Amino acid sequence: MRIAESLKQRDIRLALLLQLFLSIFLAHGYDFRVSYVAGRNIVEGLSPYFGGTASGWLAEGYGPEVQGIGETPLWALYLGLSYFLSAGQPFLFNFITKLPIFGANIALAYLVHSKGCKGWRFYLVNAFLILTTVTWGKPDNLATYLAVLSLTATESAVGSALLLSTSIMIKPLAVAILPAFFSRLRSKSKSWSVKFVVSAFGVSGMLFITPFLALGWPFETVTSGFVNWFEPAGALSPFNVLEIFYGIFALPSYWRWVGYLAPVAILILTAYGFFRPAKDTLRLGLLSASVFFTLRPWTSEQNLVIALTLFILINGEITSKRLWAVPLLFAFANNSLQQQLFLLWPGIVSTLDLLYRPVNIYRLWLKFILASAWLLTLWTNVRHTFRSAKISTLPSAG
Repeated sequence: MRIAESLKQRDIRLALLLQLFLSIFLAHGYDFRVSYVAGRNIVEGLSPYFGGTASGWLAEGYGPEVQGIGETPLWALYLGLSYFLSAGQPFLFNFITKLPIFGANIALAYLVHSKGCKGWRFYLVNAFLILTTVTWGKPDNLATYLAVLSLTATESAVGSALLLSTSIMIKPLAVAILPAFFSRLRSKSKSWSVKFVVSAFGVSGMLFITPFLALGWPFETVTSGFVNWFEPAGALSPFNVLEIFYGIFALPSYWRWVGYLAPVAILILTAYGFFRPAKDTLRLGLLSASVFFTLRPWTSEQNLVIALTLFILINGEITSKRLWAVPLLFAFANNSLQQQLFLLWPGIVSTLDLLYRPVNIYRLWLKFILASAWLLTLWTNVRHTFRSAKISTLPSAG
């Protein structure tokens, strides 16, 4: 027994060392450049939402133009700190930015383990999870940890609101499970609910507005670009078919209304969950996240961590390997994994373009097939999760 436990501890240490090692040398090239320029902008007194230019080897494959960051202000500020501490050295900057992401994987493993879930190892050794968090470089797992912690690990109204607000101000991924928070209010006293709502809106507003006022970032770059959240189409969504037929990554003007389906559905589920509270807020969160990822015409691979975490918390483990294996195959077909070699091989994007050019149409169709297969897998497992709870409908009138 002691030998087995010793082996487990050794495996955990090796897994953590592997994550740390990979976080230094790997990063998604496109997103790394966006983060790097955002951090540089802050240090130079500019808004991280402006974007800018990259030069030298940082411009290889993608070109010199770099767009502004898409995350909310807290993550942008951390990128500024990372750039300052690294003095702009790319590999050191990359490593510093990964530290909270690495810590979030450990925290998620601890959280689900504390809930008695066998799936805690998913955050330490699973290839898909590692490749979409500490190597990719996006804070989705950190936002997920804080959101789930807010929903499950505290009875304090102010504490829960603070965690949720911090999550949203790192990346607004918690919007996908917003109905679960409002459904939870019905099980609380009126004073608890008022404290939560007032604190959540107050803290979120303060965290969002303060950097703009204190650092002089113009609001116009955010307000004018807000519509861009609803226009992209592609990635792990069947709407990537637009790339096949039109070579575009945005909804055509006559299809723009599709971009609003996901937020409208979340608002409807939020109202329904509030007026007819759920028996299980986690299942409601899983349902709303699944609806969100189904209707949103753009879903990145790293976004899935919030849905996968809910599957683990509800079922004790991932209910099917296909939930992460299909997106992992998609990430390869999407060149997301290959682009993570950018820091070591800046010419990777140009090489991939030459390699795939003769057969690119088949790669695009494979992406469409895998995105459709992912949605089928998702809803098959959602259905299994609800059936295992022996409930026919999630909400109750209680």
